[in-house]
Amino acid sequence: MENISVLMVVCLLAGLSECLAGENGNQTQVTEVTNEDVAETSIENDAIHNLNQGFEAPAVLASNSTGTQSRCEPPIYTVLKQLGALEERLSATVRALEETNKKLEASEKKLSALNSTVTELSAEDKGWPRVAFSAALPIDGTIGPADVLYSLVYKNVLSNIGGHYNAHTGYFTAPVRGVYYFSFTSFWWGANPGSCGGSLYKNGNKIVSWYVTNSNHASSGSNSAVLQLQVGDNVNVRLWNNRRISDNTNKYSSFSGFLLFPV
Repeated sequence: MENISVLMVVCLLAGLSECLAGENGNQTQVTEVTNEDVAETSIENDAIHNLNQGFEAPAVLASNSTGTQSRCEPPIYTVLKQLGALEERLSATVRALEETNKKLEASEKKLSALNSTVTELSAEDKGWPRVAFSAALPIDGTIGPADVLYSLVYKNVLSNIGGHYNAHTGYFTAPVRGVYYFSFTSFWWGANPGSCGGSLYKNGNKIVSWYVTNSNHASSGSNSAVLQLQVGDNVNVRLWNNRRISDNTNKYSSFSGFLLFPV
């Protein structure tokens, strides 16, 4: 705004200078006309001409002054008009900046809320127990057939984060109420007549199963499940009656699980 005020003052001074210059020119013209008239007039009429000159000069000056004023008015009007246009543009720019600032403030609020949410989730996540395990059968051969429902014990532990899988019993026990993921794989050489099959059990209840019928060649099967468990619930894999399962150092038959999230 200070720049606009300075510009207005400069323009007004320029207009006044132009007006003064025009007025000086007009006064010189009046003087020249008056001297020329005096030179051509006879001595006898000096008094009359001097008298007339005294009356005519103000009229000429008045006429020239009016003309000068009319010539000064258009530039000043144009400058004021331009200044008004500049002021409108400046006001529009200020309004646009204010709108931008409002949008930025809204974005900052959203970002702050998002950061707060992430912080809360991180804090909750820090309280989550780390639960995950994976184990394989320890045999180099075949288990079965057995005439009972046989609980498989995966003693070859690959990982047991949190220590909630028991390598002596083959049971996983839930440490917290939450949603868990479990998977298991099975393998059978298939050299002898028979079949391979079993199930994933939760607290002694069958959940999902696998089954491979009589075959003269090696076969494999697998399955998985997402379970919601309470604290103390247990999960294990059991071989069906009169079924077989095989493994060797390649670890074909495995049992794995981990906590997805607490609830």
